Formats: sequence, structure tokens, C-alpha cells
Amino acid sequence: MTFASLLNSSDTTLTARETEILDFIARGLTSKQIARELNISPYTVNTHRDNLRRKLGAHNGAQLASCRAHLSFSQSGEAAMVRKF
Repeated sequence: MTFASLLNSSDTTLTARETEILDFIARGLTSKQIARELNISPYTVNTHRDNLRRKLGAHNGAQLASCRAHLSFSQSGEAAMVRKF
């Protein structure tokens, strides 16, 4: 699945932690900075980044950050891609 196709998909959901990591990425923080903020290992952050890239079809951090603008959140805090028109 590619980034472009996800913009038209409504079935991509993210966990609360993935959403939190994505927010930090969108703010421009590095994995090391995110790890310090969340008191977790940088390797854990990198695992979340890899999962986000796989789920969102992104190839790099810049694409992950741009994905954040296309997300909407349900009451439970899960993120889902929505179509923007």
C-alpha cells in the first residue's frame, strides 16, 4: 500500500503510542529526543517508526510527518486516515 492510496483509505488505524510518536515526529523531534520525552529506549521509538512507515506506506520521516495532517481521531484516541477534500 502506498502513501497516496492511504489518503483514500479508512481502514488504517494506529495505536495510542504510535499516534503519540507520530505527533513528536511531526514536531521535528529525533528518535533520541522522543525516547527521552517518553522515558523509553530509542530502539523502541525506532520500532514504532518502522511500524508507522509500514502502516502508512511512508518511506521516510518527512512522509510520516505529512501523514499527521491527514489523520482524524476517534473518541478512544485511535487514529484513522480520512479523505481530505
